[in-house]
Amino acid sequence: MLSILVNMKVLVTGGAGCIGSDLAEALLLRNFEVTVLDNLSSGKIQHVEKLLGHSRFHFVQGDLLDLDLVSRTMAGVEMVYHLAANPDVKFTPGDATDKDLQQNILATYHVLEAMRLHAVKRLAFASTSAVYGISEVQPIPENAICRPISLYGATKLGCEALVSAFSSLFEIQSWIFRFANIVGAKVRKRGRTVISDFIQRLRDDPSRLTILGNGRQAKSYLLAEECIAGMFYAIEHAGERLNIVNLGCADSLRVTRIADMVAAAMGLSGVDYTYTGGEGGWPGDVPRFMLDVSAMSLLGWQARCNSERAVEIAIQAILRTAEASQIEVGGAACKP
Repeated sequence: MLSILVNMKVLVTGGAGCIGSDLAEALLLRNFEVTVLDNLSSGKIQHVEKLLGHSRFHFVQGDLLDLDLVSRTMAGVEMVYHLAANPDVKFTPGDATDKDLQQNILATYHVLEAMRLHAVKRLAFASTSAVYGISEVQPIPENAICRPISLYGATKLGCEALVSAFSSLFEIQSWIFRFANIVGAKVRKRGRTVISDFIQRLRDDPSRLTILGNGRQAKSYLLAEECIAGMFYAIEHAGERLNIVNLGCADSLRVTRIADMVAAAMGLSGVDYTYTGGEGGWPGDVPRFMLDVSAMSLLGWQARCNSERAVEIAIQAILRTAEASQIEVGGAACKP
């Protein structure tokens, strides 16, 4: 079943982010007219700079918390890819506890309400594996009980519920993607994560590396380009009113192994690892997860690269990008 229509006008929220900017470019290559809406709090205008002169590309700088702006931007749109969210999944004591509520749930409500007002009937939503929390079932299927342990995961699950309700009440066909950790070459403004954190720490001190948690955390990783390919494939082949799929690899990778890979890629040996202790790297961190990706396999799609290969490619790409630009690495593994 072919669900993506040629020359469709699409809106990408968070389209100046790591994944969103790659998605916007991929949509242009498919001959869509693309509008990106991004407040640039985490995304970078540099991510879409080469697209700015394209006749079918439009950039709107603005915030999803402004419903009037979202509604004006939604005029004429036929499909929405909603990727915008709070980019920093870590909760630090002292942080505002409504940050995820505002940037995830309220922002998603505004997208959905603007879609309702303008009769937009197709939505792809970037959710996260964090909705599952700590699951006794591994690999985790889509029908597993969701018990999120972070505000980020909890609010993403709330967004999923809103998408489900709007889909049912207002006949919006929706695809919810529960992403693994997505890795690639692009750097975001804030929310440094494991690959870029290790690279920056080892640049500061090549002799030692502090690793959050006990180093045995093991998670699934997926290349950004494969994430986008998987999204397109699911939209083309999953035809229910509401479609929920895990998007990732059928394996996981330990944090200490990533440290070894980063050190080797930087030409370092004998690095002294120290661990902060505890199963998770921070409050709300899910220490281990592996996604059951059989639903995507049944549709006919699977990732070409496993988690280790995806991380290896991302490390090399980040090092090349940072060397070429001579800037500090700020973030690599992108969470929606």
